[in-house]
Amino acid sequence: MREAQRPPAGECSPVRIQPPYAHTYVFRVKPADAGKTLLAFLLERFPFREEAGWRRRITDGRVQLNDAAARAEQLLSAGDHIQHTNLNVTEPSVPDAVQIISVADDYLLVNKPAPMPVHPGGRYNRNCLTEILAESGYPQLHLIHRLDAVTSGLMLLGRNAAFSREAAELFRSGGVKKEYAALVQGAPAWDQTSCEQPVRRAKGFRFECHPEGKPARSVFRVLQRGGQLSLVSCEPVTGRTHQLRLHLAWLGHPIADDLVYQPGNAHRLQNRAICLHSTVLKIPALAVDASLPVPSHWYEKH
Repeated sequence: MREAQRPPAGECSPVRIQPPYAHTYVFRVKPADAGKTLLAFLLERFPFREEAGWRRRITDGRVQLNDAAARAEQLLSAGDHIQHTNLNVTEPSVPDAVQIISVADDYLLVNKPAPMPVHPGGRYNRNCLTEILAESGYPQLHLIHRLDAVTSGLMLLGRNAAFSREAAELFRSGGVKKEYAALVQGAPAWDQTSCEQPVRRAKGFRFECHPEGKPARSVFRVLQRGGQLSLVSCEPVTGRTHQLRLHLAWLGHPIADDLVYQPGNAHRLQNRAICLHSTVLKIPALAVDASLPVPSHWYEKH
């Protein structure tokens, strides 16, 4: 097993620290925002910054419209693009290493640590899986599937477009076997069960089980039962966002440290890793067959 993005010997830290840097964010004006002033748009979309702050950034050129200097009261049109340069971007830290399980001509198999987002977005531009791998000699990887930032384990990334398209279609059509391990609250009364609650987006980053959601099915099997925590094998038959987290919570056994889907935590953010780990990834048609053990430190919690 090889590792990527490991600090030099003697300088290893538990997290990857990205020094502050300048970065330009670009976003396009949607039809619904046409006719608004640039200032009104910025205040509406980014209410955490006061009007005086946005006016300063427009005046000194850190905010531009269509690659040109802009005025605060300038009217927007659909399709315009706004550039905002932040001179001192700081990103949340992430784990300092990505384990590379195997390298083939067509793909890369890795053990993604958590918390770590898969691709740039939001507060993350460089502290994410694809950028870390690019720095380690694997640029221009194709995303075939995803794991939540707070979920760890096996991920397959394509090294060319043809393989990636074929693999993505197998994920969609059911040609992939996936299993996860989860450490959940309580001691399930069942040895094996399934959940078929539909899943839909609730609000913001949250999803929910709801009759009007998309069909979803998960199969669960108890591996080790404890008093306060139990180890469960999870098989997502479908692949809805947050499906396993939602279905375990629906069954009354939420993931032990998943603050988002525990009772009473409807507005909590999950910034730390949770005990959900992708342990098996098999694609027979592409001769992909990989597995990982349950993280050893889970047994200390268990």
